[in-house]
Amino acid sequence: MLILADTTPSDVDGLKERAAQRATLLGRLAQSAGEHGPHGRISLWLVTRPSGALPAPERVQAPADAAAWGIARTLDNEYPDLTVRRVSLDRSGTTVDDAHRLACELLAPSQENEILLTHQGRFVPRETPLPAPPAGAAAPCTLDVHNPGLSYTLGWKSSEPREPGEGEVTVAVRAAALNYRDVMSVTGLLPPELSEGTLYTAPGIEYAGIVTAVGPGVRTPAVGDRVFGLASAALASHVTAPVEGLRPLLDGVSFEAAATLPVAFSTVHYSLEHLARLRADETVLIHGGAGGVGRAVLQFASQRGAHVIATRGSETKRDLLRLFGADHVLDSRTLDFAEEVERLTGGHGVDVVINSLAGEAIGRSLELLRPGGRFIELGKRDIHENKPLSLAPFHHNLAFFGVDLLALMHRPDEALAVLDEVGERVRSGAYRPLPHTVFPAARVREAFELMQHSRHIGKVVVAFDPLDEPLTVEADAGRPTLDPQGTYLITGGLSGFGAATAHWLADHGARHLALVGRRGAATPEAPALLDALARRGIQVTAHATDCADITSMSTLLDSIDAEGHPLRGVVHCAMHLDDAPLSELSEERFAAVLAPKAGGALAMDRLTRDRRLDLFLLISSAAACFGSLHQAPYVAGNLFVEALVRQRHVAGPPAQAIAWGALGETGYVTRNDLTAQLAAIGLKPLRLRDAFAAVDDLLTRDTPVAGVGRYNWGRARALLPTLNGPRHTLLLPEFSETGIASRDEMLAALAALPPEDARVALQDAVTQLLAKVVQMDPSALDPHRRLDEYGIDSLMATELLTSMRHQFDIDIPPMELLRSNRTIDGLTTLLHLRLGLHNDQPPATEPRP
Repeated sequence: MLILADTTPSDVDGLKERAAQRATLLGRLAQSAGEHGPHGRISLWLVTRPSGALPAPERVQAPADAAAWGIARTLDNEYPDLTVRRVSLDRSGTTVDDAHRLACELLAPSQENEILLTHQGRFVPRETPLPAPPAGAAAPCTLDVHNPGLSYTLGWKSSEPREPGEGEVTVAVRAAALNYRDVMSVTGLLPPELSEGTLYTAPGIEYAGIVTAVGPGVRTPAVGDRVFGLASAALASHVTAPVEGLRPLLDGVSFEAAATLPVAFSTVHYSLEHLARLRADETVLIHGGAGGVGRAVLQFASQRGAHVIATRGSETKRDLLRLFGADHVLDSRTLDFAEEVERLTGGHGVDVVINSLAGEAIGRSLELLRPGGRFIELGKRDIHENKPLSLAPFHHNLAFFGVDLLALMHRPDEALAVLDEVGERVRSGAYRPLPHTVFPAARVREAFELMQHSRHIGKVVVAFDPLDEPLTVEADAGRPTLDPQGTYLITGGLSGFGAATAHWLADHGARHLALVGRRGAATPEAPALLDALARRGIQVTAHATDCADITSMSTLLDSIDAEGHPLRGVVHCAMHLDDAPLSELSEERFAAVLAPKAGGALAMDRLTRDRRLDLFLLISSAAACFGSLHQAPYVAGNLFVEALVRQRHVAGPPAQAIAWGALGETGYVTRNDLTAQLAAIGLKPLRLRDAFAAVDDLLTRDTPVAGVGRYNWGRARALLPTLNGPRHTLLLPEFSETGIASRDEMLAALAALPPEDARVALQDAVTQLLAKVVQMDPSALDPHRRLDEYGIDSLMATELLTSMRHQFDIDIPPMELLRSNRTIDGLTTLLHLRLGLHNDQPPATEPRP
């Protein structure tokens, strides 16, 4: 047991010295316990005063003690056989009472390894995701397309939704699906005349979300109702549109799934029900059948009792079409499909063609129609280019329909009738949501690229989920800015993230910057940075100053005031790293790391407490939260920074600390080429635009300390034992039915089991997934029964494959699924092999008759 209860250092040098001494002492104790202790886990208790290492209700009495907590967190990872517990003891003033509370904790330890003992009771910390802003508080935005054409760029711009008028509603969009028209629009390939007079004014025409406001005359839906439908410019956080284009969303259907319904099914229903009047036993030829419309055709034809011949260029997608229920699947990359269709139909041809191909494929497809056949043209290129069409096939009483769902809106009664019929079939379950790939709105460019290159199956959906990656929204002209007459100082501001922060401050209206670094203008990156800022009209000065030297920093602040542009903000980015196991660090090496981070923060705090600032932002690191391996002094310094911010926040002056995960594009990670290495252990680099979007958000919140990063928690927890402690339970993904949160953990857990037990665990997981798909009790499923005997259709099969990919982080081709005996037992064998496990079990048995 170790108790630290000495006085708090009063200056920077004292802080460095005391922290370094504590570090070496803790390191020696841990090393000694690991080398000479008895068998089994050994416990080390660290008891301190309230330090601010934890949020409220802990008081911030001794921020220096937070550095010791940081060291102890690193000990957790460097010495996994050592149980390190930390106690913050808020003394009552009565020695007997304090001793009793502490003794109860020491004599009866729980699973908790960080405990706060206060006068009001015992508390334990939990890291939690930062709540999303209250409903309606998030900045509304809409998709912004720059440079339409092959070099297009996409972003999000601030856009307040208008108030709904007569017969209108406003919907907070939760998901919007893409269509090829959207891709043509952003790539500059959509002729203006194809959108003139139609519903289409900007990308996005189908969506799902929650009603937030209704206009006069609207009885249903009501505010709070879940809906889906059609509207213009639906790629936005909010849409205001006529109520006629909306339909209620059934319980149990996700927003992402609902967004796949309106366009594809309205197009197919109008084409095959109203125009082609498809009958039972007729044959449909659908080109490009793996997309949303193709999947909707398969559903319609199946219910009507019609046959489907589908074409697709990719072998993988042709396999999928067979799985989805197409009777025959052909290659659309050549015109050989025509001869194949003739052969398959005995020379009779097909009754209906649904076409999206261009050029000669149209003529060849027309020739395949039987007398009385119907041709549905969904493509736009040949129509726009006014390409000639051979009329010879039409002597067989053929019908040719050019279908554009948006053009149908010129006949609103018919358009609404189609939407009503589709809505009714959705409610009855006849039309089911299509397979889809979901991208968070922050990655909208990736969604467009996937569809642009036709690498998707079904639909591509963009989701507006507050728990996803933060959106970078371009500010409107009325956004509050920094004081253009004030000076903003950045420590560590001449390179890396500090340099990027200088541009961020300039973006927000700062016109006077003071950049501090040990080498000042001699910093290698400084000349280019200073030149770039000067070209933006920023008055910027570089200072060769040690930010931890309070005397030098005081002189610098006085000189800033003398220039007539008083200090209005501080961003503290300075840092130094010297990674090594704690047992190898000398007091001098430890103090050298601590100086710029903790010492600089303490100096800036002391010098600005009485100044009128509108920004005091200290940069921390996720290392402080996790106790990163071989970074004890860096962890100690960052946790001290967070404690100092909490103390300052309580006192009243502005103060915030942001604990970054891995930052990409610039700084230490990029400079040392650590991106791939960090991603491999679960720390995904954060783009600068996303990082600064998070800063914008956090500056509007009364949150003194917050962490921002992209994490694969399953991978990270395998390498950082502290993540398995109670403090992080609310951050980590829930265990799956197998009790495993990641593929790596799953493999480790299964490998540790006897072969028979491992196979049973894997089979139980497959059973649970199948039970969800077919909505049956898992105990009612026979592992040797064929899957199709449970009523699995193509959509269910796709859902099962998707669930298996999500659960096991592995892709299984549809045809391989079909070759696995179509039983739970066969799937288990397949997974066993694909996961690289030793399979000592006999082959899966044949399905029971």
